[in-house]
Amino acid sequence: MRGRRSLLAWVFALPLFFPSGAPAAEPEEIWRQLGKLSGEERQRLLVSKAKEEGEVVWYSTLAVEQGEALREEFERRYPGVRATIWRGRGEAVVNRFLTESKAGKFAVDVLSGSNENLPVVMKANLVGRYTSPERRFYSDAHKDREGYWTSLVDVVAVIAYNTRLVSKADAPKKYEDFLEPKWMSSFAIDRNPDRAMMVWLKTWGKEKTEKFLQGLVRNGAAVRSGHNLTVQLLCAGEFKAAIEVYAFRVQSLKRQGCPVEIVFPDPTPGAVTPIYLGKRSPHPYAAALLMDYLLSDSGQRILVDKGLMHSGRQGIQPKVPELDLEQRRVKTLLLVPVDGEKLGKHYLELQSRYLLNR
Repeated sequence: MRGRRSLLAWVFALPLFFPSGAPAAEPEEIWRQLGKLSGEERQRLLVSKAKEEGEVVWYSTLAVEQGEALREEFERRYPGVRATIWRGRGEAVVNRFLTESKAGKFAVDVLSGSNENLPVVMKANLVGRYTSPERRFYSDAHKDREGYWTSLVDVVAVIAYNTRLVSKADAPKKYEDFLEPKWMSSFAIDRNPDRAMMVWLKTWGKEKTEKFLQGLVRNGAAVRSGHNLTVQLLCAGEFKAAIEVYAFRVQSLKRQGCPVEIVFPDPTPGAVTPIYLGKRSPHPYAAALLMDYLLSDSGQRILVDKGLMHSGRQGIQPKVPELDLEQRRVKTLLLVPVDGEKLGKHYLELQSRYLLNR
């Protein structure tokens, strides 16, 4: 909790501890030269040099099952290149990266995590520019123009309800339904509803968002810490509905027998999960090779199949029809790192005032 709040605050409050005018590090020059080679020549050199390095280190927020599936397939494709994954929550990944870098330790090659934390490491001059050839399969909404990040997966936040406790006719249809007396003390909201709240701020503005949060508190919203825990408690019947949970997690537990159903609000909040390279990557060739693989058709299909997540790569649809946003004509609002920078102050203020101490 404190980690996330302090990271977001650094974006617009604290002075930077890395010089923005530092000369380009050697890895960026390697990645720039790779971009000059033809596809076949580039791939041959990339694999050869990655095998000489022998290792790539990835800090990730993915679940263990997803990360392991990707690691195993990557090492099978490229024998001799060992992938080491350290997993943590979004703020933990960035905290570790910042702490190590400040101490002069550059151990990580590839990072993927919360989109709202990326501006912190960007401002600290720690992200390397690498234009993976796989980026051409991603729309502008899923990558930056300069080549610093691309979306590994999109995480969509939805409303969900327990079907044993709530009929389809009585289910919430929109966020404002939770202000009705019939939902008094029977619904939950996560302590860190960053996706939903930033969409509220972006579409409603601060004043309406604050009034809405006041109404939720008055109506007895149960505040819980952890989106996965919230869905598990919803499945167990601790409350009737949840106002902001992740679609892929709800669907995963539903497939395991959880009596739960998804409601897509209008608009439905989503956020990219940016993947990027450390500017001082100790294994620059292996870093580029892993980045290419994770953004490739093969890597993205593993993510979608294993995690029921949404891919930003063109031509890849969700594994289950229930999560096919295009087919269901769900209107989404996709948050990108710059939204965290623009909306972070208001988000932290309202989160602290209405959610953190409950």
